[in-house]
Amino acid sequence: MIMDSIASDIDPVEGLAQNLGEKNWHLANRVYIKRSIAELMHEKLLIPREVSSSGGVHRFILDSDNPGIKYTFDAEPRKMDYWFVRMDSIMKVVDGQSTLAIDAPAFYLEFQKQLGVDSFTMAHYIEETYKTLHADSYIYAKGRISADEMADGDYQTFEHRQDGHPWYIFNKGRIGFNVDDYERYAPEADQKLQLSWLAVHKEIATFTGTTGLSFQDVIKQELGADKLAEFNGRLNALGLNSADYYLIPVHDWQWRNKLVYLYAGAIAEKKAVLLGKSEDWYSPQQSIRTFFNVDNPHKHYVKVALSILNTSVYRGVDPKKLKAAPMISAWAVDMLKDDDYLQTCGMELLGEVATVACDHPHFSKISQAPYQYYDYLGVIWRESAVARLRSGESMMTMAALLYVDDEGHTLVGSLIKKSGLTTEQWLTHYFNAYLNPLLHCFYHYGLCFTPHGENTILIMKDYVPQRIVMKDFVEEVHLSEEVHARMPAQIQQVVWKYSDDFFPLFIVSGIFDAIFRYISNVLVSYEGFNEEIFWRLVHQTVDAYQKRFPDQQAQYEKFDIYMPEFVRACINRIRLLTFGYKDDVDFPPIDTHGILENPIAEYRG
Repeated sequence: MIMDSIASDIDPVEGLAQNLGEKNWHLANRVYIKRSIAELMHEKLLIPREVSSSGGVHRFILDSDNPGIKYTFDAEPRKMDYWFVRMDSIMKVVDGQSTLAIDAPAFYLEFQKQLGVDSFTMAHYIEETYKTLHADSYIYAKGRISADEMADGDYQTFEHRQDGHPWYIFNKGRIGFNVDDYERYAPEADQKLQLSWLAVHKEIATFTGTTGLSFQDVIKQELGADKLAEFNGRLNALGLNSADYYLIPVHDWQWRNKLVYLYAGAIAEKKAVLLGKSEDWYSPQQSIRTFFNVDNPHKHYVKVALSILNTSVYRGVDPKKLKAAPMISAWAVDMLKDDDYLQTCGMELLGEVATVACDHPHFSKISQAPYQYYDYLGVIWRESAVARLRSGESMMTMAALLYVDDEGHTLVGSLIKKSGLTTEQWLTHYFNAYLNPLLHCFYHYGLCFTPHGENTILIMKDYVPQRIVMKDFVEEVHLSEEVHARMPAQIQQVVWKYSDDFFPLFIVSGIFDAIFRYISNVLVSYEGFNEEIFWRLVHQTVDAYQKRFPDQQAQYEKFDIYMPEFVRACINRIRLLTFGYKDDVDFPPIDTHGILENPIAEYRG
């Protein structure tokens, strides 16, 4: 940890503050302001004045609510109403005097009226901004690796070196963590830990597994015979029958901050008994509440409740979804496993094969409570991606394709260079590996995942994408109306359905806008690639798929992803304007504002 380099006579919290430093803090603020301007322009929350343009670079002025304060910057236009903002050009002008823009909270306060953000929301947003700035300062203090080093890194190197999704301005808020929690549990802190295990009585817990998989099968694999005997012995020593309990891992933060209070009755009555630590060591993944077994990588991922507010939602685990997850996993895997085309693509789904769901004895009886009150305790065991690797393959989170190092070198550029391919050739491999199987699930099965970078694992060979592994798909799988109507009732209750008009947005918004917009920008801005060629390659991938399956023409017309325009999805508007920080019975609804031009529409034959 960073703490290790600080003298022992300095308080750890004070030491961390010293280690961040002015340079790192100012850099974090500058990056945050750059991201803010780009995304607020994209969502039409801020409309700057253009004052000049030359050679494809446009000069803008943002007039704040205060007549004496404005910001100036240069930006280059990209598809889908996006701008690449040059960070070094951003200046804050106060009464005619220009200085570097190094105060992100002040930036928001200076534009509060224009943004239309009420004071309640702004106060919370400033707090979340500070938390994100702290995290980014920590990353800079720790030191970022080069793109070439990243390209040769292992799976966990990729997981622990990410900067967060650029669509979310406030992408590392983690409201609920203190400084010590951050050093222990944040993925960028890259700390291994042993999971705590809790015995929960079967009166308050429900185990669900895929067909033929028992709780004993799972627990013997995860704990091993010796540790399982040790834990069962502790229960028996308390006069309890171990057969009456399920053993589950819990996050230490959740235990200290939620469970010891909110499950106090169960603890007092020995219906919840803390047993001790696992033998295996784990590593927190980008999603924070999911852990990878570093001692035995072929064992399951472990996903547990962590009731902090991060990005858009509290990160608990929904008991209803836990109880249905193995069924949904089995249904999706069974449906897709015999598909010849998906077999050719090599797409893999990581099944959520076993769960333990715990309904709170009192909150569960409250109708329409804020969702986080139901989601305090439970676990998902998800299949390991390591077990799916073939000879010569490695894997990386797809989120890493956005990585740009401190010298302006990109991971994707390094991968391309090391592969020996041209950029067009490499991208063709990438689109075939990633987009083709998703198109097939979309058109042939009426099934759409949320395939953002953190949910998608790229399987690589010789630095070239070969295929994809989808994880966390149970919680974020979406069905067309027709397919949803055919599902078992238990699946219908927890899986979202969308109207036929809305369904294509999972491709054009969820992939084109939320993913390809950023990858193309990285290639254009840092590698000098042609943006038109990028989108032409996307079109060629879609076109080749549709021509391969002409019998699906009715689906292509029904779910038309060549539509000229589509609605603009707005993540930051949700936080700033439409939902803010209020408690509600469900996750924040999607917010849309205006339209975007479809970057592949012009290529329709």
